[in-house]
Amino acid sequence: MPNAGKTEIHLWKQVLPISEDQIQSAVTITQAALAPEEQQRMARIGKVSLLEAYGWMSSRLFLRSVLAQYMQLHAQDIQFNYGISGKPYVQGGPRFSLSHTRGLCVLAVTSSIAELGVDVEWMRPLLRQQAIIDRFLTVEEQGYILNGVRKGQEPSRLLWEMLTRKEAWIKASGQALCGQWRTLNTVDESLAKANQVEREKHPYMLCDLDVGTGYIAALSLEGKMKPSIRWMSLS
Repeated sequence: MPNAGKTEIHLWKQVLPISEDQIQSAVTITQAALAPEEQQRMARIGKVSLLEAYGWMSSRLFLRSVLAQYMQLHAQDIQFNYGISGKPYVQGGPRFSLSHTRGLCVLAVTSSIAELGVDVEWMRPLLRQQAIIDRFLTVEEQGYILNGVRKGQEPSRLLWEMLTRKEAWIKASGQALCGQWRTLNTVDESLAKANQVEREKHPYMLCDLDVGTGYIAALSLEGKMKPSIRWMSLS
């Protein structure tokens, strides 16, 4: 059984279908492993997109399978609780954060008491890219992108980098910062060398993750201690 150490973050990833052709019938699996409220949520998502519903279900089953190893339980016996902001947790279990996007989900797990957040995104083209930069990035982040472009870097990748860092930070904060994207500065020069960010004197670590071609991901951890990252595999 895996055992995440005090400052160690275990990272897991799972491939998800990218087209409806890859979707197989999973009604039996769903009924056996997902709670009624999870089945209801999957049904609601399915009314909009069958592919999105299957991706959500697959990532949730993956989460259950991984947590079952840490807690020595059957996957269907995992019971999720939700904080005030809707962030899921398991009573008596490790802290975790899950993110999924087109074709991939990433899960971060730790036994540390520090809160954590992970975000992964498929780097798709963004409509109205400049409008997103103006609306959601700080002046410092806008300058970071401008300097990167001057050095020949791809602006859309730099923007995705900023957005995933912000989302990971929001998740680590328990989503209490949701809606405050414009005030979350991820490139503070005084803290950047240590990969740290800070809000109202509350520090967080930010780490960029390499999860594969075409994707970008970030991890945020409460506190100033740099985590030890270990990639895991269900196999």
